[in-house]
Amino acid sequence: MTGVRLWSLIALASLAAVPLRAEVELPSGHDASLLEGFVEVQPDGARWARFRYFMPALEEAADFDSVQQDFVALCDAQALPMLDAAGEEVALIVVSLMDKPLEFGQSDPGTVQYFESFAIREGRCIWEEF
Repeated sequence: MTGVRLWSLIALASLAAVPLRAEVELPSGHDASLLEGFVEVQPDGARWARFRYFMPALEEAADFDSVQQDFVALCDAQALPMLDAAGEEVALIVVSLMDKPLEFGQSDPGTVQYFESFAIREGRCIWEEF
């Protein structure tokens, strides 16, 4: 197990005492559940945090435009507090939504997946174009 994936297990497990809202009220009105969060070191040495969410509504009716603001809400309300509590500093946060749980790095043409990336400025998630 790499150190990056180990953070996923240790940091998220150790954050159980962090006062986070289990459910974030999303602008779309849909529900999303955190599947995993981890820090990934890029080839240039930059550290990216990835937060992957399962959103069943994507399977039937939700298109990207209807969930676009959900990315910011999840980044601000869950990703940033978790990173802060773990003492992790990253260059970028990537938030992903998918209609079915899928292992990181796997592709499935039948799975709807959307991704957005954010820089952190003044304690807020700021959308970054890939």
